[in-house]
Amino acid sequence: MPGKLEGKTAIVTGGGRGVGRSIALLMANHGAKVVVADNGSQVDGSGTSAGPADEVVGEIIRAGGDALANAGDVSKWDDAQALIARPIEAWGKLDILVNVAGNFRVNTVASITPDDWDALRRVHMDGMMHTSHFAALHWKERGEYGRLINFTSDSAMSGVPDTFGYAAAKGAVIGMTRAAANALVAYGVTANCLTQASMTRMGDSYYGPAADTGKMPSELAKPEQRPDTVAPLVVYLASPAASHISGRIFGSYGYQYIRWSEPHHERTLDSDGAWDLEDVYARFSDTLGEGLSLEADLQWPMPSLDQQPGSAGIDDLS
Repeated sequence: MPGKLEGKTAIVTGGGRGVGRSIALLMANHGAKVVVADNGSQVDGSGTSAGPADEVVGEIIRAGGDALANAGDVSKWDDAQALIARPIEAWGKLDILVNVAGNFRVNTVASITPDDWDALRRVHMDGMMHTSHFAALHWKERGEYGRLINFTSDSAMSGVPDTFGYAAAKGAVIGMTRAAANALVAYGVTANCLTQASMTRMGDSYYGPAADTGKMPSELAKPEQRPDTVAPLVVYLASPAASHISGRIFGSYGYQYIRWSEPHHERTLDSDGAWDLEDVYARFSDTLGEGLSLEADLQWPMPSLDQQPGSAGIDDLS
């Protein structure tokens, strides 16, 4: 039986470890030729190494698949351009781009530094913009097939307070992906976002080691908390079966996949003419303010800006 991605070519950024690695392996197992892109940096974005990408490529080739490694930095324009060119030069096309690569730093609105902001912006916002741009140019020229899958996060969806810079960057990913979906639909291209809650190095950096054993959360992860639970959903969205799905946000939470609701106008307050401030005050509570409260609307309220990182309660950060 042919694989779900037989004859397709793919790039998986962040493909050397964690969720990206699982996606690259499953895609290759289902017939895709894969460029494993990973610069081998630490969770905070420091350092580089070609090792992680090379290791995954070796694993794919030993299993009979076809793969190439790329250790470039997607936050650099020229590196991103070279990355998108790699499968086109080697195999004649690029069908699928999965942007998993990311870094992470703990900070709040009060503690974030310019260095934190710059580091998070460069990888999540600039990196995804760069790769998406060059992929879009290829897909426009082909006008045949394209799948863009960008990883966002629960941090952006619900506002985890000690992931301020990360949440901002991941929120931007949603906007970029939706804009790309509308721009590229005429060319046979879809663009979707994904949140996920598996235990990875990123979760380790947020929670830290267990007090009793000293082991990291990723080491203690149950089967439903492991990165390989995410990959089947990504393969589906990357496949021909998902040609009618674009501009949406999905989520992977162990043995449950979800579709996020879409923003919509849920309440209105209308005026027959020029706004009267007294009228706004009189009617706001029964219209725009209906059902609103701090208790209902803030999922992760911090009792203090001195709260320890990792205690907000979110299961993991994609």
